[in-house]
Amino acid sequence: MAIAAGALETEAVDAEVDWDFRGCDTQYGTHGIHTYVAAMIPQLAQRLIEKYVPAGGAVLDPFCGGGAVLVEAVASGRPAIGRDVNPLAVLISKAKTTPANILDAYQLLGQVIAKAEPMPPPPLLDSNLAYWFKPEHTGALDSLRTAITSVIDVDHPLRPLFLTVFSSTVRDVSLTYRNEVRLRRMAPDEIAKFDVDPIARFSERGKKAIAAVSDLPGSANADVAVGNVRALALADNECAAIVCSPPYGDERNGVSYAQFSKNMLGWLGYPQHELKDSKSLTLGWGNYARPTPASPTLDAALNAITEFPESVRQAIAFYADYQIALGEMARVAQGPVIIVIGKRVLRDIVFDNGVITAELMTNLGVSLSEVFYRKLPSKRLPKMRNFGAAINTETILVFRR
Repeated sequence: MAIAAGALETEAVDAEVDWDFRGCDTQYGTHGIHTYVAAMIPQLAQRLIEKYVPAGGAVLDPFCGGGAVLVEAVASGRPAIGRDVNPLAVLISKAKTTPANILDAYQLLGQVIAKAEPMPPPPLLDSNLAYWFKPEHTGALDSLRTAITSVIDVDHPLRPLFLTVFSSTVRDVSLTYRNEVRLRRMAPDEIAKFDVDPIARFSERGKKAIAAVSDLPGSANADVAVGNVRALALADNECAAIVCSPPYGDERNGVSYAQFSKNMLGWLGYPQHELKDSKSLTLGWGNYARPTPASPTLDAALNAITEFPESVRQAIAFYADYQIALGEMARVAQGPVIIVIGKRVLRDIVFDNGVITAELMTNLGVSLSEVFYRKLPSKRLPKMRNFGAAINTETILVFRR
């Protein structure tokens, strides 16, 4: 069921430009080093940066995810600032934006491969982690991780690249369905037929990754770190503009970035308590009450699910945290704040995040100047068929103070 939403009133709406980018290659350059869930397509990031960010102006993505915005920023010669609460996102974004000397990188790859001899399955492998991998693959993965960490120093600029290639290899080897965000184990007959050589796959991915990063501008300047968007450690007006795609909902009821990342982070050596800590920083997490932000469109959606008080509480928590995040974004941006966001479904009610975002920004004294729409490919919405056109569009919002 869709709730009637308020109109998005703007100064200019360019209906002549195609924002869908249907059929475009999204894996070119360093974008293809490691997949990330719910990522912004690079062509969209490129257009927004070229259209709204002055030459040489720093671009901030406070939900940097797989680094699409940051890669396009450095490729255009602009400094990039990336923050995310998920350590896997930070690792991947660092890898994708750090240039490399191709000969030095290939030398390191050769040393890692030479040292990575398959070993018996590690006896202390976490049982929850072991469930997602074949025993004959875990020994090779363990040897790869050991080789990377022993060959490449902690402070080496290419260590994130090799750990990212390892993470992508872990995903290739896991007994999970690749086109799903939440983890689901393969069926027994599929597991029986599933086989991949982890070391060979790592070598193949490593060569492609090295070729990609060697093409980055040598002057690439990216500041990527773990950071909470509700309390950005950045000065007022520090960046020229923000280009980002925030989560559409909280971890429980939307895309679970923690679920997507947990096996890869487990193999990378992140302890469970660190994973829980990063999840606790996501928008809407925690059982404490928040005030409902002022938004007529949000109120209408909440009123439609009053028979589910826990869902109401979770939705309020998310949008209350989201408004704090929007306030921080407005504080640190000297120029436009550009947000790409889609609708969400909670308890069969569609929440129009585009309109809600505009209403929350109005609370902060920030005006919406332009709005565009793009159609989402149906393959990104496999479990939302019942809602059809209600959620198959992303809204691109350009705000200015």
